[in-house]
Amino acid sequence: MSVPMVKRCCCGASLHTGTLIIGYIYTVWSLLELLGYTLLVTLAPLGRNGTISGHKYSLYITAAVVSGVALLCSILLIVAAHKKLAFLTLPWTIMTGILTALVFTICLTGISLILQDTGEMLEVETIVIVVHLTRACISVYCIVVVHSRHKQIMYEEDERRFQHSGRVYRPVMTKDQAF
Repeated sequence: MSVPMVKRCCCGASLHTGTLIIGYIYTVWSLLELLGYTLLVTLAPLGRNGTISGHKYSLYITAAVVSGVALLCSILLIVAAHKKLAFLTLPWTIMTGILTALVFTICLTGISLILQDTGEMLEVETIVIVVHLTRACISVYCIVVVHSRHKQIMYEEDERRFQHSGRVYRPVMTKDQAF
């Protein structure tokens, strides 16, 4: 099974423009997440008594590292789009694919827990799950667009490389033609 291909992106924009837009949006998003988690690492691990919660601290550190890697992959995607380097789109595609699969799994688990639970925060939890599920679906579309651009760049490179590799045909003179 392979990733579907598209020829245009987001209301008729080219794949190049769509990849740039995706790269910039994901860069800003990852930067904001990184800043948020950095603030949480410095401020939130403190418990009610002023003690440091090791679980919260490690959770926020892990989230900050993941956001940092996502930021790096997004910057590589922007460079790949500007320089037309197909191999630099792969880190973003792989990272986003893994994170999207994790978000889908977490959302399905959350839906299962909400269906089994009766609590006071069900509306808030449902909204959080719907927001994350929507973001995951958008990420899947972005993966399809970036993958399509990756294939398009590779096709253009192959076409350019093989276009000038052919030799000019020159007929060979035979004895029958020599009169």
